[in-house]
Amino acid sequence: MSEASKQPRVLLAIGNPERERLLLTALREAGCAIAGRCLDGPSLVQQALAGATDVALAVAGLHRLTPESLAALREAGVPVVLLAGTEEADAYDGLAYVLPAASDEAALVAALSEAMKRGTAIDLAARTGPDASHTQRYRGDSEVLTLVSGKGAPGTTTIAIGLAANLGASGRSVLLIDGDLRGGSICACLDLDPRRGLAGLSVGPGSRAERVLDELQEGPGFSVLAGVERPEAQERLLPERIASAIATLQERFDVILIDAGETISGVTSATGAAFVRSAERVLLVTTADLLGLWNARSCLRFIAESLGVPPEAVSTVISRHSGTEQYGAHEVERALGIRVLGAIPEDFRAARRAQVERAPIGGRAAHALAELTSQLGGADGVEQRPVTREVSAWRRWRRQPVEGRR
Repeated sequence: MSEASKQPRVLLAIGNPERERLLLTALREAGCAIAGRCLDGPSLVQQALAGATDVALAVAGLHRLTPESLAALREAGVPVVLLAGTEEADAYDGLAYVLPAASDEAALVAALSEAMKRGTAIDLAARTGPDASHTQRYRGDSEVLTLVSGKGAPGTTTIAIGLAANLGASGRSVLLIDGDLRGGSICACLDLDPRRGLAGLSVGPGSRAERVLDELQEGPGFSVLAGVERPEAQERLLPERIASAIATLQERFDVILIDAGETISGVTSATGAAFVRSAERVLLVTTADLLGLWNARSCLRFIAESLGVPPEAVSTVISRHSGTEQYGAHEVERALGIRVLGAIPEDFRAARRAQVERAPIGGRAAHALAELTSQLGGADGVEQRPVTREVSAWRRWRRQPVEGRR
């Protein structure tokens, strides 16, 4: 490992005590730190999502290590070097840097170093031996945008539905996911079937992410993947299933919007964090009063320090703005240190009508949401290049270990 790597953190999932002992010696001699040791696939994903890992080393026969597990690691920006037999390699195509199971310690250390340099963008050049897997570059061209908030109910769901409707009206195929696992209300707002949605991913073996396609419902101009209602269903919804499902959905839709709801320390689960990590851009929804901004700063601190989201990937939307009674956009930008994309005015009459009609909000709020959609690059005639640069920057981040994550 190079001096510039500053003691890379390696997460081990080997299962064989004797081989693990030899690897520990070789890795420490190479200047690596051991981020943790795992005995199965779920614990590997959980520790990697905690954010203190630069690269993972695992074996293909690890208990409960599935392609969904590796997809979750890829979405979290953690490259994986996987030891596998020739007959197993094809099952992990494009998900890991595959090495022959009998590779020696020196080859593994070299592969870990190379994986860290390349990140999770795996291509044919990543092969390190004649028996290594033919892998392919990560693909996923649709944009994923997650909406989050601090404590309270600043109107994240209303904005998410309005954005989805506007983006759908622009001719793009749009999916809205209710990722608020603590009480999402998209189904109630749009009068959809709450029994269909993410709950379908929490039952059965579910090794195929394509089953999520059967859970989709049609909203007003866009598709919807509903959330979960029962706490026991939330507990069975694993992060790797979320990451794998979103990767599948990216092949079907131009834009994926995720309403993640309240996203703060001590509340957001590993599954909830998977929704944020899967996105390319994050919209932080807040009210423009003192309490709202205080809560927004807590959310911003959590997604930056605990989830590793870079500041340039986050923008703010002011919700329920009431003019002179609250702070203006420039004051909110100074308080949070990130760009304000728009302000949605308070409109009680339009909100009530939307609630009764089970439809996207209208009135003055709808006009502001249309302007916000333009800011996001969803309207005809909008200059797209600045948005593309922002997305590309995060796409690069998603494929590389986050430096200095804690």
